[in-house]
Amino acid sequence: MPARLTLLFALALLLSAAAQADALLRFVDSEGEQSEILVKGPYARMDIVNGGSGGTGFMLFNAGDRSLYIVDQTNRSYLRFDERVIDAQMQAMEQMIADLRAQIQQLPAEARAEMEAQLGLGVETGPVEVETRATGREQDIGGLRCEQKEIIVGGRVQNVACVAGPSELGLSLRDFDTLNALMGRLFDLSRRALDAGGPMAQAMGSSVMPPLDGVPLEVRDLRDGVSTRLAGISTDTLSPEFFRIPPNYREQEAF
Repeated sequence: MPARLTLLFALALLLSAAAQADALLRFVDSEGEQSEILVKGPYARMDIVNGGSGGTGFMLFNAGDRSLYIVDQTNRSYLRFDERVIDAQMQAMEQMIADLRAQIQQLPAEARAEMEAQLGLGVETGPVEVETRATGREQDIGGLRCEQKEIIVGGRVQNVACVAGPSELGLSLRDFDTLNALMGRLFDLSRRALDAGGPMAQAMGSSVMPPLDGVPLEVRDLRDGVSTRLAGISTDTLSPEFFRIPPNYREQEAF
């Protein structure tokens, strides 16, 4: 084979391998909590970390149809997480608040006012706005360059993220697009509650993460000072089994 054709053939093999590469991203926060995001073509898997008790399950995402499932390893069950679930959660919270208001009506006026203040029942809230803003600053984190972006919730800067693109991390464009699609789908579902306003919007606004058009190497929460960093990345081939719901798990109803 001529030298030029040999070189082109070798480059084609390298490009093909890069395009089909999988990705595993490991994150750790300043309190020692660890989590992973796995990507294989249009599929993604993200750990669900439950405040200090470790991972209790994971999410499975298909970028092809934007389907998202929550898999509970403790209860060996799964739930399709979509607009129907968000609506059911909002309805359940509205009913719970109505029940609480009815109960505290029996209290003396002073005690009722104190209880309303503690539970936030006396505050009517509208839609919660969430946006990102580039600061124009760059950082070097672990030898990687990233662009700093502010995450603004309700007009206040809540988090500061430093975001890198696929070439900086050695990710294939397909894996990168799948990651962005996952973050976009999660934000779209959150926005359903954020736009409706009310207590659930306030609760979600404290933890929502809008699409950043990149992979965050670090996210700093300006409220409690906790930071989360990308601790490692691998592009080794991942088993398809990671992206499947175990066959012996039962489907769970939303409510």
